[in-house]
Amino acid sequence: MSDKADKYRELVVLSIVPGAVGILTLASWVLAHWQVGPYFVNAGLAIFATLFGGWLRLLAGFKDIFRRKITVNVFVAVALIATLAIGEFRAAAVIVFIMAAAGALESYTLDKTRRSIRKLLDLAPKTATVRRNGEEVVVSVNEIAVGDIAVVRPGGRIPVDGVVAAGHSSVNQAPITGESIPVEKFTGSEVFGGTLNETGRLEVRAVKVGKDTTLARIVHLVEQAQGTKAPIQTLADRFTAWFLPMVLVLAAIAYLGSGDIKVAVSVLLVACPCAFAIATPTAVTAGISNMARRSVLIKGGIFLELARKLDVLLVDKTGTFTFGRPRVAGVVAFDGLLEQDVLRLAAVAEKYSEHPLARSIMARATEWGLRVADPDHFVVEVGMGVTAQLDGQQILVGKDKFLRDKGVSITAAIYSEISAQSERGRTPVLVAADAKPVGLIAIADEIRAETPHAIAALKGMGIKNITMLTGDNYTVAQAVAAEIGVDDFRAELLPEQKLQFVEKLQAEGKVVGMIGDGINDAPALALADVGIAMGAAGTDVAVETADVTLMNDDLSRVVNFMEMSRKVLFRIKLNIFFSMFYNVIGFILAGFGLLTPVLAVVFQEIGCLTVVLSSTLLLWAKTGASLQGSGRDSLGVVLLPVEKNAADRVSQCA
Repeated sequence: MSDKADKYRELVVLSIVPGAVGILTLASWVLAHWQVGPYFVNAGLAIFATLFGGWLRLLAGFKDIFRRKITVNVFVAVALIATLAIGEFRAAAVIVFIMAAAGALESYTLDKTRRSIRKLLDLAPKTATVRRNGEEVVVSVNEIAVGDIAVVRPGGRIPVDGVVAAGHSSVNQAPITGESIPVEKFTGSEVFGGTLNETGRLEVRAVKVGKDTTLARIVHLVEQAQGTKAPIQTLADRFTAWFLPMVLVLAAIAYLGSGDIKVAVSVLLVACPCAFAIATPTAVTAGISNMARRSVLIKGGIFLELARKLDVLLVDKTGTFTFGRPRVAGVVAFDGLLEQDVLRLAAVAEKYSEHPLARSIMARATEWGLRVADPDHFVVEVGMGVTAQLDGQQILVGKDKFLRDKGVSITAAIYSEISAQSERGRTPVLVAADAKPVGLIAIADEIRAETPHAIAALKGMGIKNITMLTGDNYTVAQAVAAEIGVDDFRAELLPEQKLQFVEKLQAEGKVVGMIGDGINDAPALALADVGIAMGAAGTDVAVETADVTLMNDDLSRVVNFMEMSRKVLFRIKLNIFFSMFYNVIGFILAGFGLLTPVLAVVFQEIGCLTVVLSSTLLLWAKTGASLQGSGRDSLGVVLLPVEKNAADRVSQCA
């Protein structure tokens, strides 16, 4: 409840400036419209609203001038001053109101992103069971010291980085390392805080606690990466650098030629940054809205611009190219047996096991409609395999060493099959009945059906350098890369190493995109020029850290996003052409004294309308159907996109 109260309190605080400006502007209009009170009262309210809400924008414009930088801030400052100079006080107040509202929304979005980083720490339990003086006591995780023994039961999260002192279990390390299959942990194994203990009871000796844990370091990396992401100069700022000086020169020439200050003001007003300033935001907003209907959420227009410039696209494997869960990839039967007989024997042995690989075998048996009998007896040897009895028949399921230790003879042909499956990135599980090998079950992380097609489409769009990053071993990474058509990959990476790889590429001057879904991807997502999160299955922090979110986990939506970035950039350039066209015509008319200040404002309003209509066409632009054809295009919600630095660039037709 307190989180909700804080959220509403923040919205109220951020709404104070735009709310006050809006009320003052409305009051000024009411007094002027009904001629209530003297003129200086309604004019004073509009001027006060302009200065109250726009002084920071004016100050930023003057600071940019002193820094010898000509930006949209400078242009907006000039427009506000010119508008006030000719007595259009309420028009200036309306422009300030729009900018203040955009700034408030931007601040709220950025604050929300910063808060989401702290949610990473929610993975670490608040309390832990610790063995002290021969007893198990529950303490706050802040009270755990290096050397303490933490007891972690099945289904619990490990509170510290440490070493297993006793017990054995399967631990899901995907949030930290990105490994797709839970890892077996025994006495002496290293474990990470925040990872999930799935099956057995563990006693963990604390090695790193608090801020020293891997999870805490990831939080720090995310914050650091977000803080060091370099700002990108916008297309609008680059254009303004030479456009505004030209306008000022033309206004001076008009004044010198006519001797009439109104002619000079008309030149300034006809070049008001309204149409130019909305050339980018309107196209971006339409593009973002279009993508939202396709289940792609984009946090700002700058990422549409950057997407067109990507030199390298980095993609996490687990949960992005793959589903991040083990599935039976194939069944190999020996000596003429049927595949379903091999699978049935394995399912009988694994029926009561809680191991993730056992669950994948049972899932495939269910898919095949097999009837799986209850074993008469079964024994699990953690990390090796399981022994079961059914109607006097002994069934063994597990690693080759496990079967050899039980007296099963494994031939060279079987070893060849094991090697072949391993080279394909699969985990081979042998099945034996009455000391005779009967088959092999290959288990692997399932590749998303649309992945190969999406990779091919991205390459066709000019993104040649697509690199897969994963915490999995080299063999698995190589097999997956070959299957999906990725030419380059990096295996066995920790979060720090993914971040370092992004830093290395950026240091070489490359524009880097990153697609990921897990907490282990968050630092790299934050630092990359364009971070794309697989939203539905991705962690909250990955979604909040990233710049683009695929809500339905359809990788082909990345292709849609890239196509839309090209369309939006083309539309922005077209809009700027329209604004320049009206400016040129307006300059000529105003320079010859054919436009009064009022007509100059009307003329530039026509330019605004043209730009808006041009951008609106993007709402219906097509970027191709989903490669998978999921049909989940509509979110059923209305989204208000907020562009980074929107307050600096968004103006409005007054």
